[in-house]
Amino acid sequence: MTLTLPAEAADWARAWRDRINDREAFAEAAAEFDARFLFEIRADDRYDGDPVRFRVDIADGACDDATLVDGDADYDFALRGPYEAWTHLLAGELDVSEAVMDGTFDVEGNTMTLLRRQDAVAEMVRAAQAVDTEFEH
Repeated sequence: MTLTLPAEAADWARAWRDRINDREAFAEAAAEFDARFLFEIRADDRYDGDPVRFRVDIADGACDDATLVDGDADYDFALRGPYEAWTHLLAGELDVSEAVMDGTFDVEGNTMTLLRRQDAVAEMVRAAQAVDTEFEH
């Protein structure tokens, strides 16, 4: 089932959670890792709406929850970027590490921990790419 962002963001978040939990590579990469991530899609020239924020909670190799959040949310790590960059990332046309290094995406949180757990983050991105997504804008 194709889900549209941002219109069906809450359903998209649940599908993302399921795709994360379907990935054996994620379970291995995130073993003994507990963290709360905030992923934020920001307005840009293509999308002028409110930010779309997803909180993804992981614990010992599983995604406990992935939800759409309004306003502020508690998190350990954040990845924020413009709508158009997210469309390219989710289509597999943009590498998340390169996008962080070149400033396309902003990252917040303990950099050393993220470097040690970059495989888990990469698996979360691959899971997001596995959600059948259509973009509204």
